[in-house]
Amino acid sequence: MRLLFPSISLLLALDGFAQPQPDNPSFEPWTNAGQAVQEPTDWSSLKTSDGGAIINGLVPQLCWRSTDAHTGSYSVNLRTVSSVAGTANGLLTNGRVHAELAIENSYMFTVQNDAQWSTSMTSRPDSLVGWFKADPETGDRPNIGALLHVGDGRLPAFGTENNWVAGASWKGAYAQVTEWTRFSTDFEYLNDTQPEWILFILTAGDSAGSQVGTQVWYDDLALIYNVHCLPTPNPVVMNGTDPFELLVDYSTGGIPVAPTTFTVELSDPSGAFNSPTVIGSLTSSAPTGAIPCSIPVGTAPSMAYRIRVATPSPFYSPVPGSLVIEGATGIGNLTANSARCWSTSEGIVVDLIGTGLDRPSFELFDSTGRLLSTGSLQEEVLNTIPSKGELGLYLLRVGHADGSMVFHLLRR
Repeated sequence: MRLLFPSISLLLALDGFAQPQPDNPSFEPWTNAGQAVQEPTDWSSLKTSDGGAIINGLVPQLCWRSTDAHTGSYSVNLRTVSSVAGTANGLLTNGRVHAELAIENSYMFTVQNDAQWSTSMTSRPDSLVGWFKADPETGDRPNIGALLHVGDGRLPAFGTENNWVAGASWKGAYAQVTEWTRFSTDFEYLNDTQPEWILFILTAGDSAGSQVGTQVWYDDLALIYNVHCLPTPNPVVMNGTDPFELLVDYSTGGIPVAPTTFTVELSDPSGAFNSPTVIGSLTSSAPTGAIPCSIPVGTAPSMAYRIRVATPSPFYSPVPGSLVIEGATGIGNLTANSARCWSTSEGIVVDLIGTGLDRPSFELFDSTGRLLSTGSLQEEVLNTIPSKGELGLYLLRVGHADGSMVFHLLRR
C-alpha cells in the first residue's frame, strides 16, 4: 500500500514493469507470519481493523500464508469461518476494515492520510487479472472487487458513490478449481475524472452470504493497460522506390513509472502478427505521444494491414488498428469520373455502372482510420453500403482486380 509499483531492484531486473501496479501483488512478503494476525505486507484483514483491541481480539482469523503458489513461494489463502457474530467471509483488502459489533455497519475503506492503509492511483487501468484456486461449499464462489475513486472511498459505498471513478468486479464459478486458473475482469468507467486511489477487496466466498468451509487461494494480481494507436495518414501510398514516412499516435491509461520503449509493429498483408515488421519506436515516460515511422520500400499493397504499439511490459496490451497500404500502379487507372459515390440517409451509394470493374470490393473507415465494414460489390450496378453511424468524415476504398480508388465522404 505504501508504493504503487514494484521495488527498484525488480524494475532493474525486469524492464516490463513500467506501469503502475499494486504493491506486493504476488503476496511474497508477510507480516506476523505464523500468527493469527498474519497478513501479506501492505494488505490487511479483519484482525487489524479499526475496531480496537476488544473487537480485533474477538474476531476470527480469515487469511493465511500458503506455500501453494502460482509463482514464487507464497499465495494468500482466505477461508470462511464461524465467529461469535455468525459466519465470517474470508477477506483481504489493501485499505482497512471498519469493524463494529453490528456487522451491517462494517466496510472496507481507504485511509487517505495514512500510507499503511491506502494505495494512490492516478492511472486508468483497463482490466484486473490474477490467478486463483477455489474450494467453495455448494452454492458459494470467490469474489474480487476493485474501486478507483477520489476522496473518501468505501466498499460497500456507505454514501461515497459520488467519489467513484470506475469499478471492476469478478465472481468465480460455483465449482471447485483445483489448478491455478487465470481470471480477468474489465474496469467500467463512470466518468472522465482522474482517480486518486484504488481500493481492492478479495473474499473467499460470495458476498451475498458465504458458507463456512469455503476456501480460495489468490496470487499474482496485475493491472492491464491497453495501448491504442492511430496512423497518420491512412491510407498510405507507396511509389515503389521510396519508403513512406508517417506518424503513429499512441495513448494508454497507464502512466509509465520509468522510461518505456513503445515500438510500432506492422502486420503481414493478411493482418497477422506472426512475424511483424518494426517500423518505428520511441522511448518515453509519457502515456501519449507520436512515433515517427517508415514503411519499407517493397511493402506489398493490401487493404488488410494492421499496426500495433508494443512494449516490453506484459501489462501493456496493444490494441491493433487498421492501415491501408496502396501501390502507385493501378490507382490512377480509374478516377472519380468513372465511378461515383455519395452519402444518403440509409448509407453510401457506389455507382459502378459503366466502369467495367472486375471483382470490386470495398472497405469503409471513419475519420480516425478505424475499419467499419468490408465486403464485395456487384459489377455494373448501383450498390448501397449500409451506414447509419454518426455524422462526419468517412473514407471509402473501392478495390478491384486492376487497382483501387479512394473517396472521402461527408455525412451530414
